[in-house]
Amino acid sequence: MSECSHEYLYGGIVNVFDGKTLLRVYEYWKCRRCGRVRAGYRSPGTTSPTHGLLPEHTDDGRWIILICNQTKNVEAYYVKSGDKIMHKCRNSEKELYVDDQYKVLSKEVEGLEGHYSFLLEDISPAVIDISKDPIKIIKSD
Repeated sequence: MSECSHEYLYGGIVNVFDGKTLLRVYEYWKCRRCGRVRAGYRSPGTTSPTHGLLPEHTDDGRWIILICNQTKNVEAYYVKSGDKIMHKCRNSEKELYVDDQYKVLSKEVEGLEGHYSFLLEDISPAVIDISKDPIKIIKSD
Protein backbone atom coordinates (compact mmCIF):
# COMPACT_ATOMS: atom_id res chain seq x y z
CA MET A 1 0.00 0.00 0.00
CA SER A 2 1.44 3.37 -0.97
CA GLU A 3 1.78 6.25 1.45
CA CYS A 4 -0.89 8.96 1.09
CA SER A 5 0.15 12.41 -0.06
CA HIS A 6 -2.13 14.13 2.44
CA GLU A 7 -4.48 16.93 1.46
CA TYR A 8 -5.71 18.25 4.78
CA LEU A 9 -8.97 20.17 5.06
CA TYR A 10 -9.97 22.08 8.16
CA GLY A 11 -12.12 19.87 10.41
CA GLY A 12 -13.06 21.92 13.44
CA ILE A 13 -12.24 23.61 16.71
CA VAL A 14 -12.73 23.20 20.47
CA ASN A 15 -12.12 26.16 22.79
CA VAL A 16 -11.43 25.33 26.45
CA PHE A 17 -12.14 28.00 29.06
CA ASP A 18 -11.87 28.23 32.84
CA GLY A 19 -14.74 30.64 33.36
CA LYS A 20 -13.83 33.65 31.24
CA THR A 21 -10.15 32.66 30.89
CA LEU A 22 -9.16 30.91 27.66
CA LEU A 23 -6.86 27.96 28.40
CA ARG A 24 -6.42 26.25 25.04
CA VAL A 25 -7.79 26.06 21.52
CA TYR A 26 -7.69 22.64 19.83
CA GLU A 27 -8.10 22.31 16.08
CA TYR A 28 -7.97 19.42 13.67
CA TRP A 29 -7.55 18.85 9.96
CA LYS A 30 -8.67 15.76 8.06
CA CYS A 31 -7.09 14.37 4.89
CA ARG A 32 -9.64 14.24 2.12
CA ARG A 33 -7.84 11.27 0.55
CA CYS A 34 -7.31 8.85 3.42
CA GLY A 35 -9.22 10.35 6.35
CA ARG A 36 -6.14 10.70 8.58
CA VAL A 37 -6.58 13.41 11.24
CA ARG A 38 -3.92 15.93 12.23
CA ALA A 39 -4.40 17.99 15.39
CA GLY A 40 -2.90 21.03 17.00
CA TYR A 41 -3.42 23.43 19.86
CA ARG A 42 -2.85 27.06 20.65
CA SER A 43 -2.57 28.82 23.96
CA PRO A 44 -3.53 32.45 24.55
CA GLY A 45 -1.16 34.77 22.71
CA THR A 46 -0.03 32.17 20.13
CA THR A 47 -0.32 33.45 16.59
CA SER A 48 1.90 31.01 14.67
CA PRO A 49 -0.16 28.56 12.57
CA THR A 50 2.38 25.77 13.15
CA HIS A 51 3.12 26.32 16.84
CA GLY A 52 1.42 23.53 18.78
CA LEU A 53 0.94 21.33 15.71
CA LEU A 54 0.98 17.80 17.09
CA PRO A 55 2.86 14.98 15.31
CA GLU A 56 1.32 13.04 12.44
CA HIS A 57 0.60 9.39 13.13
CA THR A 58 0.47 6.52 10.67
CA ASP A 59 -1.82 4.14 12.54
CA ASP A 60 -5.56 4.19 13.18
CA GLY A 61 -5.75 6.00 16.49
CA ARG A 62 -7.89 8.99 17.47
CA TRP A 63 -7.25 12.31 19.18
CA ILE A 64 -8.77 12.81 22.62
CA ILE A 65 -8.86 15.81 24.91
CA LEU A 66 -8.29 14.92 28.58
CA ILE A 67 -9.38 17.52 31.13
CA CYS A 68 -8.24 17.36 34.75
CA ASN A 69 -10.54 19.67 36.67
CA GLN A 70 -8.49 19.19 39.83
CA THR A 71 -5.38 20.85 38.35
CA LYS A 72 -7.14 22.81 35.54
CA ASN A 73 -4.92 20.96 33.08
CA VAL A 74 -6.02 20.23 29.50
CA GLU A 75 -4.08 17.79 27.29
CA ALA A 76 -4.48 16.11 23.91
CA TYR A 77 -3.44 12.50 23.32
CA TYR A 78 -3.33 10.35 20.21
CA VAL A 79 -4.62 6.98 21.40
CA LYS A 80 -5.81 3.58 20.28
CA SER A 81 -8.05 1.18 22.13
CA GLY A 82 -6.09 -0.42 24.98
CA ASP A 83 -3.47 2.35 25.26
CA LYS A 84 -2.30 3.58 28.65
CA ILE A 85 -1.87 7.22 29.60
CA MET A 86 0.26 8.34 32.53
CA HIS A 87 -1.42 11.43 34.01
CA LYS A 88 0.10 13.62 36.72
CA CYS A 89 -2.60 14.85 39.06
CA ARG A 90 -1.70 16.94 42.07
CA ASN A 91 0.82 14.88 44.06
CA SER A 92 0.40 11.55 42.31
CA GLU A 93 0.64 9.93 38.92
CA LYS A 94 -2.37 7.99 37.65
CA GLU A 95 -2.32 5.19 35.12
CA LEU A 96 -5.32 5.61 32.85
CA TYR A 97 -6.33 3.39 29.97
CA VAL A 98 -8.46 3.75 26.86
CA ASP A 99 -11.34 1.34 26.30
CA ASP A 100 -12.86 0.14 23.00
CA GLN A 101 -15.17 3.20 22.89
CA TYR A 102 -12.22 5.57 23.41
CA LYS A 103 -13.30 6.40 26.95
CA VAL A 104 -10.49 7.09 29.40
CA LEU A 105 -10.83 4.93 32.49
CA SER A 106 -8.90 4.16 35.65
CA LYS A 107 -8.36 0.80 37.29
CA GLU A 108 -8.79 2.51 40.66
CA VAL A 109 -12.34 2.48 41.98
CA GLU A 110 -12.32 6.23 42.59
CA GLY A 111 -9.63 7.18 40.09
CA LEU A 112 -11.35 9.62 37.75
CA GLU A 113 -13.35 12.10 39.77
CA GLY A 114 -12.94 15.50 38.15
CA HIS A 115 -11.48 14.04 34.93
CA TYR A 116 -13.22 14.17 31.56
CA SER A 117 -12.24 12.96 28.11
CA PHE A 118 -13.69 13.64 24.68
CA LEU A 119 -12.89 12.62 21.14
CA LEU A 120 -11.80 15.81 19.40
CA GLU A 121 -13.68 15.07 16.17
CA ASP A 122 -16.89 14.10 17.99
CA ILE A 123 -17.16 17.20 20.14
CA SER A 124 -16.06 19.83 17.59
CA PRO A 125 -17.16 22.57 17.19
CA ALA A 126 -17.59 23.35 20.86
CA VAL A 127 -16.71 25.48 23.83
CA ILE A 128 -15.87 23.71 27.07
CA ASP A 129 -16.03 25.54 30.40
CA ILE A 130 -14.12 23.73 33.14
CA SER A 131 -14.90 26.27 35.89
CA LYS A 132 -17.58 23.96 37.30
CA ASP A 133 -17.67 20.26 38.07
CA PRO A 134 -19.20 18.71 36.05
CA ILE A 135 -17.84 20.79 33.21
CA LYS A 136 -20.13 22.60 30.80
CA ILE A 137 -20.04 21.90 27.06
CA ILE A 138 -21.58 24.29 24.57
CA LYS A 139 -21.77 22.56 21.23
CA SER A 140 -22.43 24.67 18.16
CA ASP A 141 -23.49 22.75 15.09
